Amino acid sequence: PPVSLHPEIDRDGLFPTYDKVASMLDDYKLWVFRPAEHLREDLSKELVETYTRRIGGFDQQGRERILTVMMRITLLKRLESSIDSFRRSLNNTLAKIERLEKRMDRFEQHRDENPDLNFDDLDIEQLAEDDPELADALQVGRRVTFKMAHLDLRKWRAHLAEDRRQLRALLDLAEPVTPARDAKLTELKRIITEKVKNPPIDKDGRPNKKVLIFTAFADTATYLYEQLHAWATRTLHIHSSLVVGSGANQSTLTPSSDYTEILSDFAPRSKKRASLSGVPDTAPQVDLLVASDCISEGQNLQDCDTVINYDIHWNPVRIIQRFGRVDRIGSRAHQVNLVNFWPTAHLDRYINLKQRVEARMALVDLTATQTDNPLDENQLEDLVTTDLRLRDSQLKRMQKEILDLDDLQDSVTLADFSLDDFRADLLRFLEKNREQLEAAPLGLYAVVPPRADYALTTGGGAIFCLRQKGDPAKRAATETEKVNPLAPHYLVYVRGDGEVRLAYTQVKTVLNLFRDLALGHPEPYTELCRLFDRATANGSDMSAQSRLIASAVQSITATFQQKLAHGLQASRQFVLPVAEDQPTDDEAEFELVTWLILQTTPTG
Repeated sequence: PPVSLHPEIDRDGLFPTYDKVASMLDDYKLWVFRPAEHLREDLSKELVETYTRRIGGFDQQGRERILTVMMRITLLKRLESSIDSFRRSLNNTLAKIERLEKRMDRFEQHRDENPDLNFDDLDIEQLAEDDPELADALQVGRRVTFKMAHLDLRKWRAHLAEDRRQLRALLDLAEPVTPARDAKLTELKRIITEKVKNPPIDKDGRPNKKVLIFTAFADTATYLYEQLHAWATRTLHIHSSLVVGSGANQSTLTPSSDYTEILSDFAPRSKKRASLSGVPDTAPQVDLLVASDCISEGQNLQDCDTVINYDIHWNPVRIIQRFGRVDRIGSRAHQVNLVNFWPTAHLDRYINLKQRVEARMALVDLTATQTDNPLDENQLEDLVTTDLRLRDSQLKRMQKEILDLDDLQDSVTLADFSLDDFRADLLRFLEKNREQLEAAPLGLYAVVPPRADYALTTGGGAIFCLRQKGDPAKRAATETEKVNPLAPHYLVYVRGDGEVRLAYTQVKTVLNLFRDLALGHPEPYTELCRLFDRATANGSDMSAQSRLIASAVQSITATFQQKLAHGLQASRQFVLPVAEDQPTDDEAEFELVTWLILQTTPTG
C-alpha cells in the first residue's frame, strides 16, 4: 500500500494551513480578472450588450466569474505543489494588478491631455495602425476587449486595491517560509535519506538507492532540484538530475541537458546505456531524479523502485502513469513503493466537485474559439456525472491502495457502475412481460418531454440502445467488456442538434436519465406523439433521426478507439479485441434495439 502524507506547510507553524488558505481564497473576488463588472452605469443598453452578450451558455460576467473560480483553484494547486510555487503565483497576480493600474494611468493621462477627443467612440483598431502604444493604453482584455473609456475606473481601482491588500497579506505570510522552514521539503529529505541510507536489496543482490520525484509544475521541480542536489551530493553522496521538458534539464553527473542522456544515467539498465552509449554499468549513475509530468508516459525507468508524488494530479490516470514508469516488466525490485503527499487530511474539501466542474467549464469556454458552448450555468450540477464522481472515489482510494488502470473508467465493469438496482427492476419487468418482449420487434420507441429541471435534456434528442451485429458466441467477450461493459450493446444520449451529451461510457448516467424521464408514466404523451408523427410525416421521413444515429455511431467508434489506446498504454495485461468486434462508423454494423425520443414542443 502507498504511504500517504499530509505535512504542514511551515515548520514554525506561522503560515496558515492549506484548509485555512482555501477558506481565505473563497472570500477573494480577484477583481483583476473581472472588467465586465466595472462597466459604466450610464452606458447605453446596446453598448452594454456588446460586452456582455452570451456566447453559448455564458455571458461575459459568467465567464469572468468562472475564470475567477479557476484562478482561485489554480492558486490552491500551486500551494499544494510547493510554497515556492505559491509565492510565484501571488507575485505574478500582484504584478498583473500593477500592470493594469499603469495602463489605467496611461489612459487617464491621454484623456487629460486630449479633453476634446471623444474616447467613447474612438476607433481603436484604426488607431493601432498609427500608434500601437496609445491603442494599448485605451483598452483592456484579450478575447473580449473593453475600452477603458467605457469602464468605471474609480470603482475598479478600489476593487484592485482590495485584491492587492488580500494577496499582499498572503504573500507577507509566505515570504518568510524559506526552504529551512518548508515542512514539506523537510519531510521529503527525510524520506530520501531513509531510502538511500537503508536501500532495499533487489533480486540481483544490489542495493537500490533510486528515488523518482514527480510534480505537476516545472517551477516546483526546479525549486526541489535547487534545494536537493547539493545536499544530496554532500550528505548522501549521490547524483541528482532534473527533467522538466523545457530545455532547463540539469544533472550533477553530466553537463549535458539532453533529456535522453539524463534518463539513461538514472535508469542505465532499462535504457540499455551500456550497449547504446558504451558506458559500462560500473560507471556512476543518478539516484535522485526530479521530474515534471513530461516523463509520466512512455519511459522505462524500472531501475528505480520508489516514486514520490510531491503533488497529486486530479486525474487518477496521471498518478498511475507516473507510477507506471517503475512498475514495469523487467523490474528487479522485490516490491515497488509509492509515496503520496496530500495537501490536507480533509480530502472532501480538496476534491470539491462543484468548483472543479466550474473550472473545467471555464477552460472549455475560455480556451475554445468563439463558437457556441453547449454548457450553461444551469448545467454545472448536471455535469457532475459518473466520470467525476468515479474519479473522486478513486482519489480517496489512492490514500490507501495503488490502483491499476483496470480500476478506472477506461475499463470499468458493471460492478463498478453499481447497476444492481437497474438489474432488479429489469428482472421484475421481464418476469411480468416476457412473452410480449420476446415477440416485440426491434426499434420500439417511446416519446417523452425533456425535464424542465434537468438542464442536460435541453434541446431534446434521443437515447439510443444500439447493438453491434455479429455472433455473440464468437465474440471475445473478455477483451470487449474491458472497453464496453454492456457489449455488444451501447447506450448513447444525443441531443437534437447532433451533439453527443452522454457517451456509452456513462452507463449509469444514461440509465438514470432514462428512468427519470420515463418511470411512472404508463400512458403515452399523446400530444408529443402527434408532434413527432407530424415532424416525421408519420414515420416516412426519419432523416433527422438518422443523423442522430450517425452521431451516436461516430461517438461509439471514437470513444472505443480512445479506450483501446488508453488500455495499450496503461496495462501490461490489456488485450485488443479482434477486428470484427471493434465498432466502425458503418451504421449497418449496428441494430437499433430501442430508443427514447425527447420531443420538444414548438415553444420549447
